[in-house]
Amino acid sequence: MSAFKYLYFVMIFFAILNAQSGDTTDVDLHFLITGVGETREMFTIEGGSFSTPFTLVYGAVLVKHGDDVILFDTGLGKHIDRQYAQDMPFWARGFLNYQKKGSVIEQLTADTTLPRPRRIFLSHSHWDHAGGIPDFPQLEVWVPEEEYRYAHTEGPPAVLPSQVGIPGIRWHKYTFDSLYFNGFRRSKDLYGDGRVVLVFMGGHSPGSVGLYVHTGDNTRYFFPGDVVWNRDQISRRKGKFWLSRRVTDVAPQKIMEMIDIMRRWQKNDPDLRIIPAHDARYWPMENIP
Repeated sequence: MSAFKYLYFVMIFFAILNAQSGDTTDVDLHFLITGVGETREMFTIEGGSFSTPFTLVYGAVLVKHGDDVILFDTGLGKHIDRQYAQDMPFWARGFLNYQKKGSVIEQLTADTTLPRPRRIFLSHSHWDHAGGIPDFPQLEVWVPEEEYRYAHTEGPPAVLPSQVGIPGIRWHKYTFDSLYFNGFRRSKDLYGDGRVVLVFMGGHSPGSVGLYVHTGDNTRYFFPGDVVWNRDQISRRKGKFWLSRRVTDVAPQKIMEMIDIMRRWQKNDPDLRIIPAHDARYWPMENIP
């Protein structure tokens, strides 16, 4: 065997060995709960019970990949009371309530061990996900083109101008690759190693995005934002309550398509942790500040 062929087979051997052993890049998650609320199960899922309480979470997720850190959603920001008073219509306030628990910027200030984000990615631009954008004027806010347009044309109660319409926001519009990822037709592998992947979902808002994270302890998470509010929507194949669906989802049929994709994915990977943005049963509630 020539030296060239020998070197070639050695390289192939080590490539296979590395693939089998898995990527060793440090990937970690931090759940930041910025507020909570209370509603009835009925309003979160078709066929739900009015007598069953449902605790809502308003939160964000810090994702650390090696030396880089991203913030997925911002939850309720430091100035949520002012934003809410300024832009939220009076008729919507009885339905869209919250109890503050500490904004992301306040939690980062209080806990210096938390990693500092370098970019913000939004699952979508609704008020309870974008409230912290003004707290990070130095960071780029990454959204698909569809969501950028929506954020700048939709109004209250879904999107608040005091959050997304202020001057100086460093918007960064990104595109997806036409690559399948666990059933989703469009994805974006942020680091090229399959550990942190964005998928295009739509349905709830025109540019709704989901986030997959494979952490260093081999735990796999998927965050679908508000495509589903209640985790049981996936297992029971149900949309939202009819009024909730009518008011908040731009394409309800697309929602059902996304639910079917998540159902198949969960069946193929039973250990996958799917965590809707507002379902407190799947958030680490003991971390409430």
